[in-house]
Amino acid sequence: MHITITGMLGSGKSTVCRIISEQTGYEVYSTGKIQRQVAAQKGISTLELNKMMSDNTELDNIIDNETVRISDAVKDRIILFDSRMAWFFVKQSYKVFLTVDPLVAAQRVAKADRGGVEDYTDVNEAKQKLLERAAAEHERFIKIYGADYWDYNNYDLVLDATWHDPHTLASIVMGQFAMFTESDEQQSAILISPKSLYPVFMEGKKQPDKQSWNAANVRIVADNHYNYVIKGHAVVLRALENRTEFISVLYNKDIKTDNLVVHKDSLSLFEKYGEFKYKSLPDNVI
Repeated sequence: MHITITGMLGSGKSTVCRIISEQTGYEVYSTGKIQRQVAAQKGISTLELNKMMSDNTELDNIIDNETVRISDAVKDRIILFDSRMAWFFVKQSYKVFLTVDPLVAAQRVAKADRGGVEDYTDVNEAKQKLLERAAAEHERFIKIYGADYWDYNNYDLVLDATWHDPHTLASIVMGQFAMFTESDEQQSAILISPKSLYPVFMEGKKQPDKQSWNAANVRIVADNHYNYVIKGHAVVLRALENRTEFISVLYNKDIKTDNLVVHKDSLSLFEKYGEFKYKSLPDNVI
């Protein structure tokens, strides 16, 4: 079984792949590197290349066909696919998605040396361009493949990369991979830092009903690169108080996020219990 690792831009998937490769000897196949090389050859940014590719799928087809060819040709050994869409094409793979706070992603990318292809004047510009590029890729992949790579339900492991270093993340990926392959049930997992979960309520309400607040399982929705708690707020508060590194959550894809709001008082309560500050705040804070 291969391992396919994708995630938000700036989530550190390439670094995690490199660390796992160094520790295990697994070969890494990177489609992002190919895209950056093509962009550099054309003298354009990766965002501009993605926009060009929305009207011309030739490069997508080249990458996709090569991904399938490699994965089928070496079924006898594990390959790491550092790729946005390899999870969709590799038949037998452990599918990993890394999520990350958009500001943290921007800070990482702004510091990285990407050969002059992705230069930014400051972190705010990096954040905006990353969000634009992510949206362009997301729209293009749905158009070409009918596949939503932001949907957590597509993966065997969703892992929050906001608060932990790449070596820790690599260890968690390999630990979860080992449990997955050794288990008969092969259950998926969504592991999010409680410091990356934002309490949301329906618009017009300042708090959820008691049943939602005290739910035994934490349920979340994801929107615009942020993860929101819709049920199990009390569980998250206890995790923050106990300094729990990650909690297992359930993902609801079908809940509309247009009328979800984050109240400052709720944010302050979560920050107080966890003695931390959120890395950044979404636009729906009131």
